[in-house]
Amino acid sequence: MNQSFQFEKDFEVLSFQIDPQGKLRWSSLADMMQEVAWRHADSRDFGQNLFDQGYMWVMSRFEIKVQSLPSWGEKITVKTAGRGIDKLFALREFQVCNEAGQVLATAMSAWLLLDMESKRPQRPDKVLPSELFAVVNDSSLTPAKVLTLADMTNAGVIQVRYSDLDMNNHVNNVSYIRWVEDFMRERNWTIQDVLINYLAEISAGQLIHLTYHPKDVEVIIEGRVEGKVVFSAVATTSVNGGE
Repeated sequence: MNQSFQFEKDFEVLSFQIDPQGKLRWSSLADMMQEVAWRHADSRDFGQNLFDQGYMWVMSRFEIKVQSLPSWGEKITVKTAGRGIDKLFALREFQVCNEAGQVLATAMSAWLLLDMESKRPQRPDKVLPSELFAVVNDSSLTPAKVLTLADMTNAGVIQVRYSDLDMNNHVNNVSYIRWVEDFMRERNWTIQDVLINYLAEISAGQLIHLTYHPKDVEVIIEGRVEGKVVFSAVATTSVNGGE
């Protein structure tokens, strides 16, 4: 998009954020985006202020596209902006640039505002600044719904650990990115784009049964808890092949 960004923060890629190839992990990149989103929200009183009033932001869909991952020691800038309200979704865009201004990655996210007690979605236009989040009629900005297939292959089980939980006591959205990243890289599949749909809350100790299906340059991944789909994802890879 050509619209300007509303908030940005500089980061340095640190030693504990890199993978065996010396590049920033996808999960660490997502952590940075989440931190910038929170800082932006807090600077305009729809972050901690809303949390204190009994509301919480929950990510519903997240799509990240990477052109080039930075290396250890590189300095990057993560930018963000509200991109409107689509029905109950508050849309937020991200852009990651290096020191030369080259765009390394982009992302679009869709968030729901929930009442912490009832867990019911609230209308985001009631709490968001209209100059940052105008109501939009164009749903093409909203990350897509992932359509899974019937012939999925079992890929093991993940147990939700304490370290997966955020301050709302449910699984942090970045943990899902890490699970997808681990799944792909352990099979020697590179990742170019990731689209995740967060479909249900997951609690500590629960077992997530993973299934997947490679389709052309895409790998569809699904997680179920006791038969219920809790997340679905599609990762685009430049490598065809499997295990």
